[in-house]
Amino acid sequence: MILEVNNTFGERRMYLLDGSTPASPPRTSDSEQTSGSEEHGSQIPVRAKSKFTDVWMKDFHVSPFNSRKGSYALKAQNPFPSVDYENPLIDNTITLKSSKNHGKLVARLFSTGKAIDLDQLGFLGTLRFILSWWWVGFVTFPRIVREAGKIFFKRKLHVWFRPEVLTSSVGRPPTSAEITLYKVFRNYLHVLVNQTEVDFCITFKASIPNIPTDKIATTHVPGRNRPYKNIEIRVLTPAFYSRLIHYTYISEAIDRECIFTDERNRTLWLCRPQLLPLLLSERSSIRLKDEDTPPVRRSYLDELRWWLLKRLRCPPADPAYSVTPQNPAVNVDDIRARPFSELDRYVRGYFGHQYACEYRRTVTKLFLAQRFCFGFTEIVGLVDLIIRVLLCYVAARQLMSWGASAPGLMSAECLEGLVMKRDWSACSNALAMDYWGWWSLGKSMLAVYSCHMYESLKGYR
Repeated sequence: MILEVNNTFGERRMYLLDGSTPASPPRTSDSEQTSGSEEHGSQIPVRAKSKFTDVWMKDFHVSPFNSRKGSYALKAQNPFPSVDYENPLIDNTITLKSSKNHGKLVARLFSTGKAIDLDQLGFLGTLRFILSWWWVGFVTFPRIVREAGKIFFKRKLHVWFRPEVLTSSVGRPPTSAEITLYKVFRNYLHVLVNQTEVDFCITFKASIPNIPTDKIATTHVPGRNRPYKNIEIRVLTPAFYSRLIHYTYISEAIDRECIFTDERNRTLWLCRPQLLPLLLSERSSIRLKDEDTPPVRRSYLDELRWWLLKRLRCPPADPAYSVTPQNPAVNVDDIRARPFSELDRYVRGYFGHQYACEYRRTVTKLFLAQRFCFGFTEIVGLVDLIIRVLLCYVAARQLMSWGASAPGLMSAECLEGLVMKRDWSACSNALAMDYWGWWSLGKSMLAVYSCHMYESLKGYR
């Protein structure tokens, strides 16, 4: 039996059960019935020989009121015990047990009526089925929130923070920002592998849907036959990409997100970490130097945007499970200067400049969210939308007031001459304005182009 478990965070876990572990010790009567069914076949009821039982360990976070410890026990009825069985019935019971083998939760799913044959349902039957059940999906999440509120406020149950998924589970879907950062990080690994003196072959699993496993190997050099150093890098959750850009050095990110952290905080997994010093080596062992690559020209405005990104860089959000005990009397701050990170320098350089515009906007947005909006990029997007709407509103009001002071410029003849014929003669009388009229015209033009200037400041091309 295959079981799929999903939680409200978008994460998923698949379990494959073979029924080798009984959910409870078998009774003598059941074994006698089973042996008897082999002799008499159809004389014994089908249900007596169609039980499926198994026990397996829990390793996936589902509810904040239960830890990731414990086990599950399943008892299931085979809905199709024989090929010619015409009345399938579902009857599954799952029991959640604590780490001390105490029962905590019992959930049962069973049939209450005859199974529905889709081939014989017809249009009216399909419509009746949809009208009867369409509302269930809409009220499921509000029901979960309501029951969670009862458990938390009335029952005072302990809340377990969500740990990151293990290698056996599937992380949540990525955001658009994390997809952008994944592309940059993947290409950075390609450049890094081909610049180090040691030959590497990296198996990179990105945790991005519909993206196959990537093999990143050092380009073969004629006349040099050396064995490859093999490393597997597996991103457990797309949150790794949004946390990676907060670190100045890739080695520091791997240490804090994979090696020297609690297992429940890991966003990355890799084998053979002892090879990392060879991959993330000093500049002296990199074959391609900065002077060997063509320079990348940037305007003063681009440099200003990059300076803002560097000033906004901040540590990532604290993990759910702290590695060191927190002492409220001691305030620990990182006093190191934060230069451009290794990923920043790659994007600013020759090999990654094609990602510079999108990368800079994405990272700046994440830093603003972490510093001022509790990590929610949606709030940054909402503020950005409000600013653009206000600029458009001010431009429209300014045009209306200017049109009232110079109605000739808003006439049909003037607009047709400007748009269709590029002719200013129809507007000559309206353009005969005094000083205050030209001042009003300048303010209107500034208001109209303010939204475009705002987008230009952010770096849109």
